[in-house]
Parts: sequence; C-alpha cells; structure tokens
Amino acid sequence: KKSTPINFVSVINDLKTIELLKTLRNDETIVLILKSENKNTYTDKRAFIHWLLSENLKFPIVSYNKYSDVSDEDFQIKAAADNGPLLIDGLIDGIMLKNENKSLFRKGINFAFGILQASRSRVTKTEYISCPSCGRTLFDIQDVTKEIKEKTNHLKGVKIGIMGCIVNGPGEMADADYGYVGTGIGKVSLYKGKDIVKKNIPSKNAVTELIWLIKQNGDWID
Repeated sequence: KKSTPINFVSVINDLKTIELLKTLRNDETIVLILKSENKNTYTDKRAFIHWLLSENLKFPIVSYNKYSDVSDEDFQIKAAADNGPLLIDGLIDGIMLKNENKSLFRKGINFAFGILQASRSRVTKTEYISCPSCGRTLFDIQDVTKEIKEKTNHLKGVKIGIMGCIVNGPGEMADADYGYVGTGIGKVSLYKGKDIVKKNIPSKNAVTELIWLIKQNGDWID
C-alpha cells in the first residue's frame, strides 16, 4: 500500500529493479533500501548507483547490510568497509545494519551512527582524537581517555584531542576544538583549537579544567 509522504522500496541490482525504477522516475515519495545478493556488496551497490546516475534517477538511497558476525569488531569493520566509501562519495543517504546475533542489535545502531559521523554524513555525538601512546607518554592515556569520554560524550559535534606528549600531539589534533596534552610527569596542557590556554597544570585537575574550558567557550550542555 502506497503512503502519501514516503515509500520505502527494497531493491537489488537486477534488470527487474531497473525497469521498475524507470516507471517511478517522477515519484518524489520513493526512498530506496538498497540490498545486494553479490558477495562483493560494495562494488555491486556502487555499480547500481552509477547506473541510477546515468539514467538521471535521483532517489534517496539507504544501504542495507546484514551480517552474521560473532564479534563486535568484525561487525563494525565490515559495516564501515561496505558503507563508508559510498557515504564519503555522497552516493547514499543513510545506512541500515542488521546482525543475526540479536544481542548486538543496539550496538548495530551505535555503529551505524558512528559510521555516519566518521564520513561526515551526520554528526550525533562527541568526536575524539587520541594517539596510540609511546615512550614519551607519562600518564595512563587509556584511563584518561575513558574518563573524558564518560564526562563529555553528550557534547554533539565537539571534537576533543587527547594526546600523550607535546612532541606530536598538537599536530595530530590540529582540527580538534579542545585538546588535552601531556607535557611532563603529572603535568598537562589544555588547548582551545590550536592555541594553548592552560600550560603545565597538575594532571589531577586537568579533566575538571578541560570541562571548565568547554563551558567557558559555550560548548557545554547539561
């Protein structure tokens, strides 16, 4: 049954679909749910989308992928590989992920929003830049990153850099809105953009000071 505002149409890359879409050319209520029966879903979908473009068929497209992976990591990696390039190139408008392991359903939603944010398609949460750490890192970067995330993960669109040292840190987080950079034993410097605003403050106070800095600049929400 056709709806007035919007109609989702499940399609695959085959001749029958192509003929159907030609008849729907002028229907502005259509949104395609693009699936694939090909082992290489990415290239199959990309070829189909390029055919749509060649025919000047400009339907909104949601890419659908179903997986049966056990681990979160496999699910996340495959979903990003299958959909990330299509999003970055502006060929699709959204993604729909399903994992046959039902316990991962909610994580699948989070993964989908993560892929959308990484591709700059839709920003829904805080973004973090963190270095892998090395011998120059003089604090537990994993614990600090976890603490900062727990206290700031509701700041939609804010980008925070968490760097282990002053050597490469500022360069690696150059596009961050705020930065937390280790500068010595028990010492941290805080950045607003590329500018250092608090230098060599005690690390025990640094996360609190970072939050205060975000509030001072109007980027904090409760």
